[in-house]
Amino acid sequence: MPNWIETASIEQQENLEVLSYQDYFNQFTKHPKNDLRTTFDYIMGMLEYFGQNSDGSYKVFDEEHTDSPAVYGQAKVQKRLLQNLKNFKEEGFNNKFILLVGPNGSSKSSIVRKLMKGMELYSETENGSLYSFSWVFPIDNFVKGSLGLGSDTIGTDLNTFAYLEDKDITAILNSELKDHPILLIPKEHRAKVIEEALADDPQLLYDVKRTYLYNGDLSKRNKMIYDALLKNYKGRHQDVLKHIRVERFNISKRYSTGAVTIEPQVHVDAQIQQITMDKRLASLPPSLQSLNLFSLKGEVVLANRGMLEFSDLLKRPLDAYKYLLMTMETKNINLQGILTELDIFFMGTSNEIHLAAFKQHPDYNSFKGRFNFVRVPYLMDFNEEEKIYQNQVTGLKDTSFFEPYALRAVCLFAVMTRLRCPQVKNYEDKKLANIATNLNPMEKTLFLAGHETPDKLDYESIQILESKKSLIESEFENENLYEGKFGISPRDVKALLYRLSSNDENITFIDVIEKLQKLITKKNDFDFLNMTPQADYHHPARFIALIKEFCFNHFDKELRDSLGMIDNRSYEDHIKKYIENVTALIKGEKVRNHITSKYEEVDIYAIEEFEKSINLNEEAENFRSQLLSRLGAYSLDNPGKGLTYQKVFPNLSDKLQESFRGEQKKVIQLVSRNIVFFEAELAEKDSMANSPLSQENRDLIETILTNLHKNYGHSKMGAITVLKALIKERY
Repeated sequence: MPNWIETASIEQQENLEVLSYQDYFNQFTKHPKNDLRTTFDYIMGMLEYFGQNSDGSYKVFDEEHTDSPAVYGQAKVQKRLLQNLKNFKEEGFNNKFILLVGPNGSSKSSIVRKLMKGMELYSETENGSLYSFSWVFPIDNFVKGSLGLGSDTIGTDLNTFAYLEDKDITAILNSELKDHPILLIPKEHRAKVIEEALADDPQLLYDVKRTYLYNGDLSKRNKMIYDALLKNYKGRHQDVLKHIRVERFNISKRYSTGAVTIEPQVHVDAQIQQITMDKRLASLPPSLQSLNLFSLKGEVVLANRGMLEFSDLLKRPLDAYKYLLMTMETKNINLQGILTELDIFFMGTSNEIHLAAFKQHPDYNSFKGRFNFVRVPYLMDFNEEEKIYQNQVTGLKDTSFFEPYALRAVCLFAVMTRLRCPQVKNYEDKKLANIATNLNPMEKTLFLAGHETPDKLDYESIQILESKKSLIESEFENENLYEGKFGISPRDVKALLYRLSSNDENITFIDVIEKLQKLITKKNDFDFLNMTPQADYHHPARFIALIKEFCFNHFDKELRDSLGMIDNRSYEDHIKKYIENVTALIKGEKVRNHITSKYEEVDIYAIEEFEKSINLNEEAENFRSQLLSRLGAYSLDNPGKGLTYQKVFPNLSDKLQESFRGEQKKVIQLVSRNIVFFEAELAEKDSMANSPLSQENRDLIETILTNLHKNYGHSKMGAITVLKALIKERY
């Protein structure tokens, strides 16, 4: 037997759990908390099971699955969804329809798919096990006497029909709504069972008491079967429960079990069909054949005890989902006069255009009270934006290699197209208002991604900006034209990346910039290109210029670091000496000499020379005070962590290196005069013997290219392309 068959069989047996009602009840009494969960509690349990990231987002959204890609950067949306789940818990049932609203391609459907996938995977675990039941009826000659034909007993030697083999069974009726097995206990007795099971957790008991598991009942058909059998057995509940086979079920979107998506075409979501006259059920006991039994069908039925998604809900005619108003209000759906209680987490998606049209409908106010709108904007963090395309870029590596900063340039552009220009009126703090309104789109984009604050700011401004980051992020959050409502969509970015990969083997940020310059001329294709510029905002040409400068700055630094030149000065020691002297000066203390261990007077000359070397252009006392405040804040945020001054004050280190850059510039200019000859040799247009390039200069260029590849990931040809562009631009 192949190994996979044995392995698959074992895995399947673990999930195909079948129990008698007594065995299930014994299991329930040991772990009642897991079993007494409605869908909102179940989803919260799923999120907790997969865990949280440091930023409060849930790890299940980071998982990559073939049928459910990862969702990046939507921590705020996740937080709002969790708050809705908690609200449902307060109410005791899912009393609101969650509608995810945002621009096309903002990951609305991906969020829903990821929740469904998480539920699928969770339902396969021990913590996430779910149970329903079926009615089992044995064959006539297996049990003496026939049900409904005057038999008072069903055989005292058999406690349950749950474990019978198919050959001994005449009929099985499943529970289409996947009724919870606990509902088989009559309501008045169920209350006592639950109270005893949760006696050690008063808060959980309080929560469960508000749910249908405590005060609800079986679905109509199951109730009819139960009552008919109970009457036939003269009120003996234990005989009725012998017919119960408790079955574990798994959530499955593929097979529409507890995870169902309704597409925007017009059709009925649930329906009823009589089944009593079905010949396949002719072997039911006569006591049941006399009942007007029916079968429930449709997406709502399949989704019960799980999640139901209405994809592009507002594309459907309003009458197609008006029933949701009553369902949200009462937990019930009315099918031809039969009220059926539901336990479904209702979600839907819609774009902003359809929502705007919906708000103009006369019935909008009726729906508004039963809908919770959750905005899903485009991402405003280019680091998270990059993650969206990482798999695509990796998949293209055999044909095209995206050089460092190529993908970043695209993502920076994407985020900048989604920004709004900061407004003074939106800030109570006038200092913050002044700082925010002077940020250009690149500076704001970098700041939102947690990268850096602009070099142009003094230390006081940096502290204000960093401490009030949330205000910058949320400036337009409550406005109709919120950040991330407009701009280029990830779908368009993916198309752009494919076009780039079809043109070049090595794609540099130079190639990206050229492609973006063509893209911004297509005003008929992209709405964001038609927005009125405000300073550098809503100004795509300026975005490209800022991106070009950003990428050149970073490559320039990498180039300098790759020259093989050594700066013998210790910037760490230099900064440390300055900070120690400044600290002693402000506190009126002496400075400890680390060599002699003696305390000496503050070296004023060293302080002033340091400040000259960094071209200090603000008031010295204020600058020194802000430095110490920043150092104190760092120590509080990183208790017990070793202090590295260059990490705390990276801009000081950069400024100290300015004099060394003059020496580096001379070497780069030497490279600029020889790079053409080197490239010619690579192309074999000229043999090395006839090349004017000296071996020394050839080795220098080889060293630079090797270091750029080894330390920063540039390919040889990609590095040459960018190097030539940088030389032309700056040297």
